[in-house]
Amino acid sequence: MTGHHFFMCFPDHGHVIPTLAVVAELTRRGNRVTYLTGASTAAAVAAAGAEVVTYDSPYERVRTRAAEDDPLALLSLLLDESEAMLAAATALPERPDAVAYDISTLHAGRILARTTGLPATQLIPIFASNAHFSVLAATYEGGDAGRLDRELPGWVDGMLARIGALARAYGVADDPAALWWEVQDSNLVALPRSFQFAGETFDERFTFVGPCLGERRFLAEWAPPGDGLPVALLSFGSVGTTRPELLRTCAQALAELPWRTVVTLPGGTDPAVLGPLPPTVEPRHGVSHLSVLRHASVAVTHGGLGTIMEALHLACPLVVVPTTAMDRPVARRVAELGLGRVLDPGRLTAARVAEQVAAVAAATRPRGGPRRAMSAEIRASGGAARAADVLERLPSWTAA
Repeated sequence: MTGHHFFMCFPDHGHVIPTLAVVAELTRRGNRVTYLTGASTAAAVAAAGAEVVTYDSPYERVRTRAAEDDPLALLSLLLDESEAMLAAATALPERPDAVAYDISTLHAGRILARTTGLPATQLIPIFASNAHFSVLAATYEGGDAGRLDRELPGWVDGMLARIGALARAYGVADDPAALWWEVQDSNLVALPRSFQFAGETFDERFTFVGPCLGERRFLAEWAPPGDGLPVALLSFGSVGTTRPELLRTCAQALAELPWRTVVTLPGGTDPAVLGPLPPTVEPRHGVSHLSVLRHASVAVTHGGLGTIMEALHLACPLVVVPTTAMDRPVARRVAELGLGRVLDPGRLTAARVAEQVAAVAAATRPRGGPRRAMSAEIRASGGAARAADVLERLPSWTAA
């Protein structure tokens, strides 16, 4: 049965893009989708077929490298984001049938669900958490775990006080800890189950649909020029703007190889940050990763799960340079499952990158072994069609 779905996702491309194929599938089936996001992602959402509502996003205004390096600071910023999103969501002129909210701004989604009585689904484009695995703890592995132990109790108390105040402002008297840590009845995880840490411990409330890949009309297609050179994708996402020196090192390494490299850059990034490059290295804005990966022998990335899943969908070898705390668990999982190589960003050199790119591309039969198995699991997970099935099964349009 068709209905009116309300999506809420803060304006981070790594979180918005995984939802777009789901939006497109829902609208193709005759559903209506209203989507709350920031100005920087509004055009991409509209292209997927949703009615877009924008809000003044704190994340868009103040995102910094410091927030990327410190998960606690980022979570605090995202609570500000939840407050801004709630103000916009509660001003909607029409009541939707169901809510789908991104995990990063879960406070907004959960408070809205309580105030409206609507069924809700949590959208998880990162690793899911339960009693057996914590994303927050995993981000500090290999980092300053002692700092987490020292600061977390007091930091949590402060966050709970802020969450409680936000909830009460909307007439919700629930325990702030429940608002934050409860397990939503419906969760869509944009990973295959075997890539998830402790994946076997997640119950029926979690549906592992894998990456939701579809037509992305807001991105340009790419095709090789026919010179026969092996192809590499180099993508650091928005991290390329906060850690340009690492992106530059990787670009210069690939420039020394007899390869053709496509470097995807965030909007507004000047290709000059990469330094002088030969014609075989192509800096591009707004190009489809999938169109490059169909031809690629390797993908070099900071470890954003969107790019990782796109590469694994096509069984493309990976070289991961984890540049932020959030990237560390992704890189660890890639290494554990034999899906690619991981390089220490603190010891990164062009020679090391070139060596690992050549090694990972030649290490196994092309697109074989663990990558082939992961690709098969991703395709069997169901993607956007299965996600839409889950959302349409919510008893939303029968709610009083």
